[in-house]
Amino acid sequence: MLKKLINVIRSVHKVQGYIAGGLIYAITLVMMYDVLLRYIFRAPSPYASNLASFLLLAAVFIGTSYALWHGGHVRIESVIAKLKGLPKKIILTIGYACSLFFLLHMARACYGLAVSAAASGRMAMGHLPMPMVYLFGIMVFGLVMLMIAVCAKTIELWLEKEGKS
Repeated sequence: MLKKLINVIRSVHKVQGYIAGGLIYAITLVMMYDVLLRYIFRAPSPYASNLASFLLLAAVFIGTSYALWHGGHVRIESVIAKLKGLPKKIILTIGYACSLFFLLHMARACYGLAVSAAASGRMAMGHLPMPMVYLFGIMVFGLVMLMIAVCAKTIELWLEKEGKS
């Protein structure tokens, strides 16, 4: 039952990885559009850099759980690489617990900012005024999905056979 749930979670995060990749591709197109306007028509887009920034924020927060599944997050492995079996599982679990603690507080702060932005109607500064609640909402979504990934990775760690760890 838990393995099936972990596989579903992994599939959802894989989709998020594809979405993040698509957003990076969209950033490339937006910046190419801006370069064309700037150097061929001598009229830069006032919206391109803001749009690229918003897309980058979304790509980072949506893609971060995918990166966790594929070992893309930074961690110091000098000690972990030398450990085997139960000690390795314990150290990794402590690391995941610390990450979860940090993510929980960061998500809580972003949620508070989203609520405040929704109540005040605050808009992003720049040529492309976007409601800040959307930006903070993407951050909260990404952080919650990362917390789910951390929990699933911890469960997966303890479900795997002793010889694999």
